[in-house]
Amino acid sequence: MGEPVWWSAMRKQAGRILVLLCLYLPLGCIQAAPLAVTVVLSEHGGPYQEFSDALREKLIKKNIYLDIVDEADEVNPGQGMVVAVGMKAAAAVAGSGARAILNVLVPETGHEKLLRDHPQRAASKAYSAIFLDQPTERQVRLIAAMLPGKRQVGVLFDSFSPDELAELKQRMAMHGLSLHEHKIGADFPLHIALQHILDNSEVLLALPDAAIYNSSTIRNILLASYRSGDPVIGFSPAYVKAGALAAVFTTPAQIAEQTARFIQQYGETRTLPSAQHPQLFEIAVNEQVGRSLGLAVRSAEELVQEISAIAGDAR
Repeated sequence: MGEPVWWSAMRKQAGRILVLLCLYLPLGCIQAAPLAVTVVLSEHGGPYQEFSDALREKLIKKNIYLDIVDEADEVNPGQGMVVAVGMKAAAAVAGSGARAILNVLVPETGHEKLLRDHPQRAASKAYSAIFLDQPTERQVRLIAAMLPGKRQVGVLFDSFSPDELAELKQRMAMHGLSLHEHKIGADFPLHIALQHILDNSEVLLALPDAAIYNSSTIRNILLASYRSGDPVIGFSPAYVKAGALAAVFTTPAQIAEQTARFIQQYGETRTLPSAQHPQLFEIAVNEQVGRSLGLAVRSAEELVQEISAIAGDAR
């Protein structure tokens, strides 16, 4: 027995409506267009390539299109977002027409200089950064946890502001540590300032200041510190391998994980979180240097867990 005439008519009418919806509904109502993100690397290879590879992996199946370029001159962000990796890329794209820029693997002082050079970016809710530097509190906690018998901490600096030094001194005081700082300059070249710091300190805290810590100076700094019996707390695993006692740092892959969250927020709100330090971190320890200096060295894993638990950092 066939279906009733009224039922057949309803089915035909429903089919017509479905066809009309398919023809006239905007594509965006069915599936949102992918967010376009241009990733500009300061140079090819190394940590920059490691970052971009990890970021691509994090954003798979997130409806985000990544275009990775090595030259800032090739950037054409259109209505999308730019992730500038390293200071060379960040400086190149700051003056571009990009509506949204996220600087990563850049020092905090470098990002602040870009804001001074491009004041129109300072008021933007779509201009931000994930710093290369570790938060001061994390560095101080590493010293306190790893070297509980040491109280005098030395710092060499070139471009630190008075406010930054005041914060570092305050953080150290909260952990029973005293800061001895010395500025490098024409009257106090590096070797003289370094010896002054080593004579008055028990630990040397190395800060990411390229004017002081670079490939041409680090060997002499580490040798002088070792001869004085002062362990060096660095800011990269390369420094630990070269002879620093320990370092707290964030890997490019960990920065990529944090960057992926920034990108997703921009895709949803067209705003970026405020500039911030890395949320995730690792610690490297040179046990051989520790033994040579007569120190009881704890494992990197134990130190990470202790510092994370106290400071509330994500793992």
